[in-house]
Amino acid sequence: MMPINNKNYFLFFIVFFIALEGIFFNIENNKLDNEFKKNEERVIKIENALNNIQILAKAYSIYDITLGQKIYGKNDDVRMPLASLAKIMAMTVALDYFKQNEEIVISQKAFEQEGDFGIFVNEKWNVYDLVKLTLVCSANDGAYAILEKIPNYLEKMNIKAKKLGMANTIFLNSTGLDINEQKAGVLGTAEDVNIMTSFALKAYPEIFSTTILPEMILKSKSGFIHNIKNTDIVLNKIPNILFSKTGFTVLAGGNLSVVFKDKIGHDIAITVLGSTQNGRFSDMEKLVKIAYNLDYGSRK
Repeated sequence: MMPINNKNYFLFFIVFFIALEGIFFNIENNKLDNEFKKNEERVIKIENALNNIQILAKAYSIYDITLGQKIYGKNDDVRMPLASLAKIMAMTVALDYFKQNEEIVISQKAFEQEGDFGIFVNEKWNVYDLVKLTLVCSANDGAYAILEKIPNYLEKMNIKAKKLGMANTIFLNSTGLDINEQKAGVLGTAEDVNIMTSFALKAYPEIFSTTILPEMILKSKSGFIHNIKNTDIVLNKIPNILFSKTGFTVLAGGNLSVVFKDKIGHDIAITVLGSTQNGRFSDMEKLVKIAYNLDYGSRK
């Protein structure tokens, strides 16, 4: 028997390894191509389904958080009043700033903000509980009370927005209330709102996930019991809902932003802007039904 040539054996091993690597590379490429085609098919199906849908909203955006991909949008790059959707950023900045057990006292100026949300002047709150109340019932006094304790809070809100890529959003107050008949408290796009909601839910899931509760009972540090009802009246009609926030002013009309899991397990963000006070809910139901049910096959 002839001895094995070590050099030939080594060359054979190298060639075999390269060939094997090429096979694996082609397999992975085919997988990626198939996934890309499936994603493209899903987008086309959604676009076709949305072409003739009757929506009152002036703008809306559908974003797949799992894929990091916009699915569909109508006027979603047009800057519009956001109303109380501003509180998503306001409370994100507050959570960045405050520690969990810090105390907030409701000032007279905060109490005078538009709307009666059951909070009392000089009432003491754990900041995290007050954030939850503010988000769930869209309390203007809660938002004002929290943000007034933060130096340069508007600058912080706008800087945060720019860092997140919300290039078309500007905050002029912490509540989103109209400043006057011609000037909104916050302007932004449906596309930007989806970026904001996606970040907030990921950064502080234990807080923003409470926005899906139909109601909540909270006790302030002053000992008062508050029964809080959610401003979103279609929570139970959105499957696998993860987040919800409403907004309404005269200038903004009806706004709504939600995050939910679709039938294949993707996290989907949808925002509607410029609808009516009641129309935002029916608009969202229609959009969620389409985004949830259109499937291109399960992801492995």
